[in-house]
Amino acid sequence: MLFRYILFHYVKNMLILLFTLTGLFTGLDFLIGGTSLPSFNIKVLYIFNRWQESLNLLYPLAIIFGAIWTKISFIKQNTLGALYALGVSRIELFKPFLFASLFTYFLFVGLNFTSFATASDVANALKKKQYHTVKNTEDLFFKYDDSFVYIKTLIPVEKKLESLTLFRLKDYKVFEIIEAKEAEYIGSEWLAKGIKRQKIISQDGKKRLKIDYLDTLVTLKDYNPKILNSIYENKKLTLYESVIAKKLLSTQGVGTYKVRADVYNRVVTPLFSIALLMILLFRFPFHARYINIVTVTTKALAGTLFIWGIMFAAYRMGLNGVVSPEIAMILPVLLLWIFAIYSLIESKNRI
Repeated sequence: MLFRYILFHYVKNMLILLFTLTGLFTGLDFLIGGTSLPSFNIKVLYIFNRWQESLNLLYPLAIIFGAIWTKISFIKQNTLGALYALGVSRIELFKPFLFASLFTYFLFVGLNFTSFATASDVANALKKKQYHTVKNTEDLFFKYDDSFVYIKTLIPVEKKLESLTLFRLKDYKVFEIIEAKEAEYIGSEWLAKGIKRQKIISQDGKKRLKIDYLDTLVTLKDYNPKILNSIYENKKLTLYESVIAKKLLSTQGVGTYKVRADVYNRVVTPLFSIALLMILLFRFPFHARYINIVTVTTKALAGTLFIWGIMFAAYRMGLNGVVSPEIAMILPVLLLWIFAIYSLIESKNRI
């Protein structure tokens, strides 16, 4: 009964704050840049995608602010004092907050495996009056095993590419060039057609150029066109696609700090909200006579926003490769959790 009572009030307050914050964010963004969109349907689609983006961004704040609101309201109504007088422990009071915050966290992590994660790209494309969010990519150049690859045009929607050239290297020198007019992504590989292969061979002690023509060639294993397009167009990926992209880039010896930072930002960084929630709940006095409610509330909100700002700055540093994403993003969250667990243990020794 107690669990459901606290859970109801916390979830109610958290949802009110979540919809208020995201509504304010979406409304201001629409007033600044969305009113010039050409039709009502596009405006609605733009607002919906911006709202999804704001949900992903602001739900950690709603987790914390909802807990602060609930705790302060319980203190003002002397609910906490009455519960403690009945022998209810701080741990028992904390369980509904932990359950609701963890459920919210896992819900949004799950949503990031879907198109929910790419809502910002859709909104940005609509703002630029580009109604096809996955567009063709021109002039790609990247490393593949012992080769360098040049693609004139990548067409992700059709899973095709036009004008493929592979430069194969040996001892840092090009010894073979493979050109294909087009290629199609089938299964997990690209099937190239209309192949012209130029290779340097040794014959009679002299180097010669040998030219062959092939019907087909299988290459670029695991280079999914959507992931390839997203990486080079700086588009958002779902969490599943980010993991695949990280593995792909790692095997090619390419820096993965951007992909890692993006994954940590959606999986690790939001955990700071639950740690901070624990700290605030266990550090708050339980009776109104012991605190200045306005001062304590202001400090809690300001502290939350300050830490949220630090986490955002750490994400930008990890994204730009200034600092390793593990140090910039995982370490601060880990330190917060250590202090949160310390606060939990300490709370067992006092009312």
